[in-house]
Amino acid sequence: MLRVFTGKAVMNVFGVGSLAVLVACAISAEQARSATTPPMEVIAEAGEHARLDTPVSISLGWLDDQVASVRVVEIKDGERTPVPSQLESGKPSRLWWILQGETPAGGKRTYEIQEGPGEEASNMEVVQTEEALEIRRGDVKVLRYNTAITPLPPDADPKYKRSGYINPAWSPSGQVVTDRAKDYLHQLGIWLAFTQITFEGRAPNFWDLLNGKATVQFGGLEEKTSGPVFGGFRVIQDHIDLAAPEGEKVALKEFWDVRAWNVGGPEAGYWVWDVTTTLRCATASPVLVRETTWGGMAIRGAPEWYGDKCRFLTSEGKTRSEANHTRVRWCDMSGSTADVWSGLTVMSHPKNFRHPEPIRANETIPYFCFVAAFLGDWEIAPQEDVVLRYRFYIHDGEVAAEDAERVWRDFADAPKVHVGHHEQ
Repeated sequence: MLRVFTGKAVMNVFGVGSLAVLVACAISAEQARSATTPPMEVIAEAGEHARLDTPVSISLGWLDDQVASVRVVEIKDGERTPVPSQLESGKPSRLWWILQGETPAGGKRTYEIQEGPGEEASNMEVVQTEEALEIRRGDVKVLRYNTAITPLPPDADPKYKRSGYINPAWSPSGQVVTDRAKDYLHQLGIWLAFTQITFEGRAPNFWDLLNGKATVQFGGLEEKTSGPVFGGFRVIQDHIDLAAPEGEKVALKEFWDVRAWNVGGPEAGYWVWDVTTTLRCATASPVLVRETTWGGMAIRGAPEWYGDKCRFLTSEGKTRSEANHTRVRWCDMSGSTADVWSGLTVMSHPKNFRHPEPIRANETIPYFCFVAAFLGDWEIAPQEDVVLRYRFYIHDGEVAAEDAERVWRDFADAPKVHVGHHEQ
């Protein structure tokens, strides 16, 4: 509330001119506060592309610290409709919601950020057990991240023991679309590992676990969150050199931010979720990734996807026989399990190193990976994080290229959100 002091006491202390300055400053402060507290009008612009159920966000760096909670209301034809929203902590924090339904290319939608509790909706929930972190919507499972070392077949070499990967991932109808292959136990569902490495003069191979030189293991949970817009978690993965003179030595710390969006689902036949990985040197020594033909973010498809029960399609229209080591924005791998088709499209963000990234697309087994090292050596340097972003579009049925393109555009060129005249 604005308070203006009048009377002789103020006049004697400040004088007439000083009083005017005091009043002006008080009015300015009150106006500044009113500009940083709800309600606040927000505009979301689709841009050049049509949108469908697209996640958007806005920084809340402008928000007054005294505001305890905020919500989002859409304004359309003079009516206000509450929209589920979710606050992401950080400095600054961000507020997320979904552009529900269709938004045409060039379209704009108007929202109001208000003070108060958000609209309730079915949550994307992270369920933690001693073995895993699992994302679900209600009783429907989306993905499982294995925090514990998973059991091996009875006759398997113990060098294959590993944690820190996603398997299984499910389509909305419940079809399993990934596998830790019994015939290739180093292929883990969805995982990240490099093969040709130089670290402190040694050559740890984080991909081929059987050589016994290196491994990758879950290193800890930093945070998890459930909510009406997304459910996710942030975990640490240790890339460990097993041949260091002093014993096991962590060469890389890797941080996975996994986030499943509350869009699609069984009624729509798809899920959308993201994996952002941050690679960081664990010591003062760099990690050199040498030129090779495979190694990076990798995907192993369901166990039944062999022969004509498995198909590939890339953003450039390449099929399985043509896709190997081509550069892509996205690659789809799908297959038939008990005569039911499902698949997953994995998308590379334009900010990724060497985007569009080359892929290794296997001609016989259901597996592919993004392999930047196909284009030559590259280095992860101390105090210079490497951030890689991937979006997963998990679908029932065969992929429609136009759907994959739409989801990739949402990822690569998200709608712009403005407060007043300031883009956030």
